[in-house]
This record gives sequence, structure tokens and C-alpha cells, in this order.
Amino acid sequence: MEYILYISRFLYRIRWWLILGTISITFIAYYLTRNLGRTYSVEATVYTGVASGYSLEQGDTRVDWATTQNAIDNLINIMRSESTLQRVSIRLYARNLINGNPNEDNEYIKASNYNYRYNHVKNSPDGKRILSLIDKSSEDKTVANLTNYSRPTKDNYIYGLFRYNPPHYSFDALKRIRVSRKDASDLLTVSYSTDDPGITYNTIKILMDEFVNEYRVIRYGETDKVIEYFKNELIRIGNELKQQEDSLTQYNVEKRIINYYDETKEIAAINKEFEIREQDILFQYNSSKAMIQELERQMDINAKQILNNIQFVNKLREASILTGKISEMETVPAENSGESLDNYKKRLSDARKALSKISDNYVTSQHTKEGVAKTSIIEQWLDQTLEFEKAKSNLQIIQQSRHDLDDRYRFFAPVGSTIKQKERSISFIEQSYLTTLKSYNDALMRRKNLEMTSATIKVLNPPAFPITSEPTARKKIVMAACLGSFLFILGFFLLQELLDRTLRDSIRTRRLTDLNLLGAFPKRSSIKLRKYENECHRISVRQLSSSVLRFFTERKKGLPFIVNFLSTEGGEGKSHLSEQLLDYWKSIGLKVHKLTWGVDFDPNSRRFLLAESITDLYTPQDEDIVIVEYPNLKQNNIPDQLLQNTNLNLVIARADRGWKATDKIELDKLKKQVGSAPIHIYLNNASREVVEDYTGMLPPYTFIREQIYRLSQFALTEKVSYKSKKRPITEEEDDDDE
Repeated sequence: MEYILYISRFLYRIRWWLILGTISITFIAYYLTRNLGRTYSVEATVYTGVASGYSLEQGDTRVDWATTQNAIDNLINIMRSESTLQRVSIRLYARNLINGNPNEDNEYIKASNYNYRYNHVKNSPDGKRILSLIDKSSEDKTVANLTNYSRPTKDNYIYGLFRYNPPHYSFDALKRIRVSRKDASDLLTVSYSTDDPGITYNTIKILMDEFVNEYRVIRYGETDKVIEYFKNELIRIGNELKQQEDSLTQYNVEKRIINYYDETKEIAAINKEFEIREQDILFQYNSSKAMIQELERQMDINAKQILNNIQFVNKLREASILTGKISEMETVPAENSGESLDNYKKRLSDARKALSKISDNYVTSQHTKEGVAKTSIIEQWLDQTLEFEKAKSNLQIIQQSRHDLDDRYRFFAPVGSTIKQKERSISFIEQSYLTTLKSYNDALMRRKNLEMTSATIKVLNPPAFPITSEPTARKKIVMAACLGSFLFILGFFLLQELLDRTLRDSIRTRRLTDLNLLGAFPKRSSIKLRKYENECHRISVRQLSSSVLRFFTERKKGLPFIVNFLSTEGGEGKSHLSEQLLDYWKSIGLKVHKLTWGVDFDPNSRRFLLAESITDLYTPQDEDIVIVEYPNLKQNNIPDQLLQNTNLNLVIARADRGWKATDKIELDKLKKQVGSAPIHIYLNNASREVVEDYTGMLPPYTFIREQIYRLSQFALTEKVSYKSKKRPITEEEDDDDE
């Protein structure tokens, strides 16, 4: 409760600062904002179709919210990107200079803003050239001219228009455009506010067009490059594939290859057949040869003579030739060879008959009856000789065919590896072509999907020209100034209150001195209350007397009651308070004597410095009370016995001075000196509120003051009584009160 009372008094003390300071600053804010510019807001809504739009690439109907959010963020960043805003700035500038009117406002720009911007560019170093770039008949040509003129240098006006801080056209101004997503929908809200309705409207309108174009350029640009790459690759790989296929065809023609694999299979089959036939013919050849040798061995000399017959030998040679020819023709048949083969066989038959006839004639004429057996041997020999010649001829033919097959193998072996190499190359190029074709189709599908996506980006709610301005922030500014000034003043005085070491009231005095406060004496009253000053002083002295008399409980024999008036510094009002108390006690019949330093004793004398009792300073008479006023503690020393042999040590301190470190040191030393003797502090020159904490309400006793006093003491439910006029308190009533 004490601290609540302290806070309320603190607020009451600074009430005029809070009231007048807050009112003054609020009025200043109100006056300065009298011409506060109005703002015009424009809003547009863009449908993106990112989350709910149809896509050719979606294999699953589920929505990937992370991807969707990323796409929304990309759209927002594209809209607020520096490149997009720079194009908006140039086009907005061109549109305003083309359509602006210096005499009246229109839907493009205010006349004041147009005149300012026109005069600014006109007075620039290159103003004439810039104005010559403005083509009143074509906004696009003007934008192209300004874009070509812009160069990244600090002296370039158009470049600085976006890079510096001109209103409406700079990056700092345009980046205040707010772009946000509506909840979790496909809608983007774009809003912007400026002091010019035409500029605000045209800024959002241009931004919508530039955003769609920028999005298409970015998305189509990357896809078109991919499509162009895959298209070129398809052409290159297709040409390479055609070259490889033509090369394979030409190679097959050069090598006379129709079907390599079937031909090699056929050659392998023929080779296998020739191997079997060669084995059979070789067996027949060896058998015939062995049989001939055996028959020749069985022949006698007469039988062998037939072998030397010239006619026989010639016919035998002719039969051998015919046999070889027939074998060759049977082994390797030729077209239209049927008639020749029959002719050869007929000739062989004739030759065979001729040989038999020669052998028969030769044997009949040369041998006797035993020649019959000789004829049988010769017939067998002749048959085996023909068989041998036939086998020999067949063997030569087969071996020649095998030699030809070996040549074919040597021909087909490199041809096969070359063909396989070319086929592998063609297969690899074909796979590359198919892969590239698939990627090309995917890129085309991606572009088609982007076309569908771009088609879904639509300005759902186009910007509307603002007719009325937004409510100004004047009210908020004034309220903020009022609240801010109030809090600032309160905070300033609160900080001052926390740091201030002025004694001022009972709470601060107890906190700083760590002594109990015995009371307070009022300072000089204001002019309005000056007539009540003596009465207030009398009430305060009476309260001081009452508080001091409570310590007069034990009186030493032969000595009066002793009250010591002390202070840490001079000028605290000890003399005035002690005189007031002395006069009051005398007025009520008490015998009081006052000892004053410098008058009744010398604080620097040996008598004072070595005194052990008050009797060392004066001889007591029949006084009831002795008031001793000592010098200040900072410049003088007081004997311990004089401080301990007393009924009360009363430290007097001005309420309007700060409690310094020296005061604390002197007071701590004083506390040690007094020992167990009572020591209290008393405030002098205090405010009426502090004095009333000890004396009660001070005059005048009006109804309003009574209510204020009651509220200041938080006597909220106290019964209220009103007396039109307070009568003075008599001495009898005063005595009764005591």
C-alpha cells in the first residue's frame, strides 16, 4: 500500500508535465500533419492455376504442396524481380510523359506530378535529347528509345531514374508493391499505394502485362533452347544414321553380299558336305590303290605284259580321262550339262568295252588253258584301275573345291567383322536417335504444358482506377504522438525518480538513510496558501513535539531530558526547528533550555572535544528539557558520550537536497557513535503532501481539499462529511489531543 501511495504521489507530482507536455506534443503533431498527403490504393488478383490447373505431365492426381509452393514463390519473385520492375519503371515513365497534362489531372498522372517530372527532365544536362525520344504516337517506340538510351552510368538520366530515389519510378518506390498468396489457393493478390491515383493504377496495369511476358520468356526460353538442341541432334544423328546405312549397303554391293548370315551358313554346310565326301573318296582312292597293288602282285610276268601294250595303255588313259571328267561333272554340276554327261558316260562305256576286248584278245592269244584265271585277274585289275582313276579325279575335284571354300572363308571372315562393326555402329546410332527423339517429344510435351500453364495465368480482377483516397494516417500519427509523448515524459521522470537521490519524502528518506522518519516540516507556501502558513507551522511543530516527547521515558538523576539536533551539512534548518520547538514547549509551560554551538560552547575547544556529559558544557538548573544544537558532522566531530547520553538524536535534513556519498559516510559514522541511543531523522522544507502523512490534513479545510486528501490516502469508502467552515483549534482541544 505504501508503494501504491508513493506511485500515485509520483504521478500527481508530475501531473502538469504529463498533461501539458502530452497536449503540446499532440497539438504539434496535429498541426504538422494538417497537409498530410493522401494515398490511393489499387489491387488486382491473378489466377495462376499452379495447384488446381490441368497438366500434361501429371501422372498422379495428387498435389505436391512443396512443388506448388515453390511455383507460387517463383511467380511472386518474378513479379517483384528487379528486371521486371525496371521495365515497369521505363514504361510507366514513357506513358506519363506521353499522356500527362500540365493543366489538369487525368487517368495517367496528376498535373502537379507531371509538371515536376517534366521540368526535372527538361532541366537535366541531357534533357533535350531525352525529350526528343518521346514519341507521342507510339508508347512502344518511346519505351524502345528510352531503353536504348539507358546506360549503366551515374550520369545517365534514365538509368538513374530507376537506381536513385525519385518517387514513383525508382526501385525503392516500386518494391513497395505487395504480392501475396490468398490462403492456399491459386490466387495472387497484388496491391500498391501512392499519392497519385493515375500512377498507382497504371503501375499495377503495366506490372500485370510485364509479369505475364516475363514469365513466358523465362519458361519458353529454357524450353525452346532444349527443343532446338534436341531438334539439331535429331538431324545430326539422322544424317549420321543414313550415312552408316548407305555405307553398309555400298559395302554389301562391293562385296556382292546379299545375306551374309545365310551365305555363311550355306558355305559352312557345303564345307561339311565336302569334308564327308572327301573322306569317302579318299577311302575309295586308298582302297582302289591297295587293290591294284594286290592284283598286280598276283599277276605273273605274262599277265603284266598287257600293261605295256600301247593300245591298252592309250585306251586306259582315255578311260581315266573320261572317268575324271564324269566325276567332275557329277561333283560340280553345270547348267545344260545333261547331254554332255551322257555322252561322256557312253564314251566311257565304249572305252571300257575296248579295254575288255584288248585284254581278252591278248590273254587268248598268249596263254593256254591256264589263261582263264589270268583273264579274271586282269578284269579285276581293270575295274580297280578305273575305280582308282575315278577316285583320284574325285579327290582332286574335292580338294580343289576345298581350296575354293578356303578362299571363300578368307573372303567372308573380314567381311563379317566389318558388317558386324557397321551394324553395331548403326544400332548404337539408332538407339541414340530413338533416345533423342524421346527427349525431343518430352520437350515438346513440356512446352505444350507450359503453354497450358501460361494460358491459365489470368488477371482475374484487373486493377481499377481509384476514385477515393485511403484514410490518412493522421489520426494514427496524432494518437501515436499523444501516447508516445505521454510514455516518454513518464519514462523520463520515472528514470529520474529511480536515479534521483533527493530525500523529498518518507519512503526515499528511509531507503537512502536507513533511519526512521520522525516527521516533516513544510516549506514556504504558495501565495494562495500563504495566509495558512503560520497555522501549518504550528501544526507541524506540535506533531514534532508529540513525537519527541514519546522518547522522554527515562530521566537521569540530576539531569533534564536531552534532545540533540544534528545534521551532516550546514543550512539544514536546525536552528529554525529548534527555535520553533523551544517556543512551543515554553508556550505549553515546559522549562526548556537550548545550547547552541558557537554561542554556548566552542566545537573546537578542548572542553567540548573531551566532554563526557552535558554537564561539561553547562550547569543544569531546574530545566525539564535541554535542546542541544550541534555543528554539522562534515566539518566537526562530536564526542561519543554526548551522543550516547541523550534521550533522542534527531538528524535534520532538507527534503529538497540530494543525499550524497559524504552524507552517507557521516551518517554511518554517527550510527556507530550513538551506540544504543535512539537516532531518527526529520525532514525540513518538505512538501505539504509529505507533512500531511504525519500531521494529517493541513488547512484550508475545504470540501474539495478534503476529498482530494481522502483519495490521496486511499480512504475510498470513508464516510464523507462536509462543514462549510473549519473553526480554529483551541489550546484546550490541543491539550486534549495530546
